[in-house]
Amino acid sequence: MSPHPDAISFLSRVFGSAGGHASTMKTIASRCRPRSRQPGESLFREGEPCRDLYILVDGRVKCFRANPEGREQILKIFEQPGDIFCTTSAFSTGSHIVTAEAMSEVSLYVIDVETMKRVALEQPAVALALVTAAGDQMRSLVALADDLSLKTATTRVAKLLWERARAEGGRAGTEVRLRRAGLREDEIAALVGTVRVHVSRSLKALATMGAIRLERDTICISDLKALEGFLHAVEPD
Repeated sequence: MSPHPDAISFLSRVFGSAGGHASTMKTIASRCRPRSRQPGESLFREGEPCRDLYILVDGRVKCFRANPEGREQILKIFEQPGDIFCTTSAFSTGSHIVTAEAMSEVSLYVIDVETMKRVALEQPAVALALVTAAGDQMRSLVALADDLSLKTATTRVAKLLWERARAEGGRAGTEVRLRRAGLREDEIAALVGTVRVHVSRSLKALATMGAIRLERDTICISDLKALEGFLHAVEPD
C-alpha cells in the first residue's frame, strides 16, 4: 500500500529527527490506518486487547477509568496534534488499562504495535519519541496523584482554571474568559477527582474570595496572578 504524502509529512513532524529517514516514515505511514470518531464515541475500552498505537491528528480524546457506579476519573486528555497514546497498554500490559472517548470530532492514525516495535529497534529516534511520550504521560499521572492526595477540591479546581487560562494565552494582569461549554461541572469533577456538588461549591468559594467571576456562559478570571495565589491558600472543603 502506497502511503499518502500528507501522512508521511505529519509523521515526520511527530517523530522529529527520524523524519530524516524517508524510508522509515514511508514504512510507518504505509501501515497507518486513518480513523475518525464523533463526540461521545469510544476508541477503545478498558480491558480490551491492545494491538495498536494511536497518534492524534486533530480533536480531543479523554482517557479515563470508571467505577461500577459510572463515576469517571479522567487520567489524561490528548488534544495536541501528534500526541501518541496507548504506549503502556501496547508495550507492557497487552490490554487497554483505560477507556478512551472522543470529546470532539476526532481524526487520528492507528498503527499496529509489531510494526512500531520493528521500526523502534532500527531507528533510535523513533524509540526516543515513544519513550518521551510515555514519560510525559507518567509525569501527568504523578501530578494527578499528588493533587488527589495533597490538595483540596477547591485548590484542584483553581489549578485547572489557571492551567486552562494559561493555555488560552492568559497572562498576569489580563482578563481571561473561559467558556462554560468547555468546562462543564461534571467534566471538571472527572478531571480533578471529585463529584459535581463539590465542584459547584468550589467555584462559588473561588468567586466569593474574588479569584473568579461566574457568569452565565463564562468563568471570568480578572487576574491570573490573583488566581495563582489561591492555589496554595484556599479554605478547606
